[in-house]
Amino acid sequence: MQTLTLQQLFGVNAVQTATELVIKKADLVAVSLTPASNNRAEQLLVAILLKALENFQGSITDEDGNYVTDQNNLPIEYDNRNLWELLEIIKWGLYVPEKYTDRIRHQIIIHSYTHEV
Repeated sequence: MQTLTLQQLFGVNAVQTATELVIKKADLVAVSLTPASNNRAEQLLVAILLKALENFQGSITDEDGNYVTDQNNLPIEYDNRNLWELLEIIKWGLYVPEKYTDRIRHQIIIHSYTHEV
């Protein structure tokens, strides 16, 4: 099993020092973030989680961002959840809550593991 790099989880331009973690908004464009000076906190959090999710599950795309499809015109998906040693991120379906029919709820489950007992 492997461990994830900072760049795999947060984008190719992610760097850290002893006191800072820097994530470039440009690295989150591929997961639908539109960089702005006033992005909401929830937009940024969701973009970071979706970027991390790309390492675990998703659909294959070509260089233009179009889905690669099978003979039934369905996107070809991948599942790398078993490759990583200490972290697992799962995209857990979506649904429309009964009381909030104007919203679609997307869920992501995160499992973090440790070697310590």
